Amino acid sequence: MATSSDFEVEGVTAFAAPPAPDYRYVISVKDGKVNIWMEDRFSKKQWQSGFLSKEDFVTPANAFVDASVADYVSCFQQSLDYKLDESADAQRKLAPLLKGKLFLKLSVKIRMLQSARDVSYTFELLPIAVERIDILESKMKDQQQELEKLRCKVGSTNLAHVYVESKAMNSSQFLTWEQVHSDYFRLTADKAAIEVLLQGCYSVGVIVNHMPNGSNTTATVMLQKDGVEIQRACSGSGYDSYNGRYTTHQTSSTLVCLTRMEIGEKLAVVFTGTTPVSNWSSYLTATRIGD
Repeated sequence: MATSSDFEVEGVTAFAAPPAPDYRYVISVKDGKVNIWMEDRFSKKQWQSGFLSKEDFVTPANAFVDASVADYVSCFQQSLDYKLDESADAQRKLAPLLKGKLFLKLSVKIRMLQSARDVSYTFELLPIAVERIDILESKMKDQQQELEKLRCKVGSTNLAHVYVESKAMNSSQFLTWEQVHSDYFRLTADKAAIEVLLQGCYSVGVIVNHMPNGSNTTATVMLQKDGVEIQRACSGSGYDSYNGRYTTHQTSSTLVCLTRMEIGEKLAVVFTGTTPVSNWSSYLTATRIGD
């Protein structure tokens, strides 16, 4: 059996599905007595039971033979941490009382052989006056917890990335790319497209250095996914009325988008009415940012 030396357990719980608020809780054991503290993470209101002896919450109906205070705290924590599910082996309920108090009910299902028994523990939580500094401290703790969740999420995401350059286009006016160095992308045989080998949501960026054809006023640079245009940039030459001719100059076009990529889908860049600048590279980057 666990000992009843002084200790604390804490966590976050909810009593209904969103948009209902969730609560931070701390169960403290000191000198063999138990205090349950709770905080509404949205309003920052706080409540606590005050330190209770075992006799204050244990009755003949919910007692366990030879159980220590630490054993009961373990049951309370299990009830608060269990997923919200009516069929679960642990349940919890929170209801408002008069004068800002809360009624807390924690239940666990005890199974033995072919039978099961529900045991419940009830508490009255009293409101606590909260200082402004306590609210600020609580908000900082919330932010820290969210940051840790984000770090874990990013750490578990496979951030596949590719960076490729091009200095030429083929007869079909597609940019042809140089060698790809990645386990998650590969060039097609004609080097005119980059095939994705890991599905997910990708951030794609393209910078193209090009010169519109001398007599073309509607030059375009298009980013395609499996032959379907997903983004385009337009430019063109201008007409010089004084000299009676079209004039043009080197320019750059940028395309940036988020797109869902499945395994085997391909990214390509195609021109109409313009030509890549031969002494300047064009670039494409693609980074997987999530599932």
